[in-house]
Formats: sequence, structure tokens, C-alpha cells
Amino acid sequence: MKTRVIIFNLGSIDRFTADPLQVLREGGWSADVDVVEVAELAAQVLPKGRALLQGLFAEEVHYLCCASRPRTVRALLDFGNVEFRSQKVTWITVPYDAGALKKEHGKPWFPVIDRERCTGCGICHDYCLFSTYILDNSCEPASRVEVKNPLNCKAGCPACARLCRGNALIFPFCPEAALNGALDEVGRTGDDALLQAFEADPLKVLAERRRKRRLIDDKKLADAERDSFVGG
Repeated sequence: MKTRVIIFNLGSIDRFTADPLQVLREGGWSADVDVVEVAELAAQVLPKGRALLQGLFAEEVHYLCCASRPRTVRALLDFGNVEFRSQKVTWITVPYDAGALKKEHGKPWFPVIDRERCTGCGICHDYCLFSTYILDNSCEPASRVEVKNPLNCKAGCPACARLCRGNALIFPFCPEAALNGALDEVGRTGDDALLQAFEADPLKVLAERRRKRRLIDDKKLADAERDSFVGG
């Protein structure tokens, strides 16, 4: 079977510290194959950029997909409606500069959902003030929650991911490995005040969040944080 290499870059602060093709060679793969590079994946999976990704996995070949965080790429591709799961894909993890994620917020900032872990509980939907998510209880559990308005998300805030019982939410540019998809096996994301408060009295926390949501001006809600990406 023919082999094709796809090198995924998530955004400007997703920086490899090793040559992906050299990583392939050291892993015993031949790098003398077709190579496709996908830049700024987090931006391309937004609705306005998705057309460029369609057909990326259209051919019946063996795909070697190189990325700093393959789990994050899979969630981004699912969000962008890019079909890849029916193909033969081998994921290659390439060393990257984790420190770069701590120096600035990557753009665009929004969550994606690991469909293999989502239980459809809806906590993220109920907690978010900015209508980032929609919830459809008529769907199968893993498909009930959707990131409908990604650019409404508050830049730099991964609070909903801390509350996710299935660790299904990924923020591609969050500096924390437990929240940015760097770890395949993730325990609870911490014992900070938010997590403690939610587990102690979730109904009280959600009631307070709903009260705050009612105080937000509709226009501010609609425009929340969009300029952090569109204007940048």
C-alpha cells in the first residue's frame, strides 16, 4: 500500500523540537514518500477554513500522521468534520516545545471534544457562560454535546475541562498537559477551588453560573472574545 506523510501544525506556538521526517526514519519508517504539511490546524477546522481540509484523507493509502499531540489533532479533525477514521492511519508523536504554550495564549482559543471519552453528561454546556456549547439529549451520548460557537469561548479559560468527568475536553493551546491533549491517560485534572466547589455542591455552582449568564449583555455574549482571533 502506498504511504503518505501528513505533518500537522496546530498553530504558531506549536513548535517541533525535532524534524518529523527524522523521527519517522528513527522509528523505522521510510521518509521517501509523499509529504503533506498542514499549518494552523486549529484555525483551519473553524467553519470558514474547513474547505481546505476536505479530501485530506480521500485516497486509500497508509497515512503516517506526525503531530506534537496526536490526540488533539484527532479531536480537531472530528470538530472540522474531516473523515479519517475509516482510513489506515498511524500516529507519530513528534517532540515539541511545551514551554512555548506557557508564554502566550494560542489563537484561536476554543475547546474540542475527544469523542472516544465524551459521555454526553452536559456539564460543560451547563457551566459555560458564553454559549460555546449546545446540548441535544436526543443524540447518542458521545454526540450530545457540540462546540457550536467556538469563538465565544473566553480566551485563556479551560474551566469546563477541569470539570469534565471523562477528561474529554481538549484546549489545544492550554499549557497544562492534562488539558491540551498531550497525555493519553489522564486522571482528574486537579483539586483546585473550582473542582472542589463543584463536587461539593454542583447544583449551587450551576445556579450561580446561570445567574451570571443572565447578567451578560446579549451583544457582549455574541461578540465574546471573537476579536482575539479575527482581529489577530
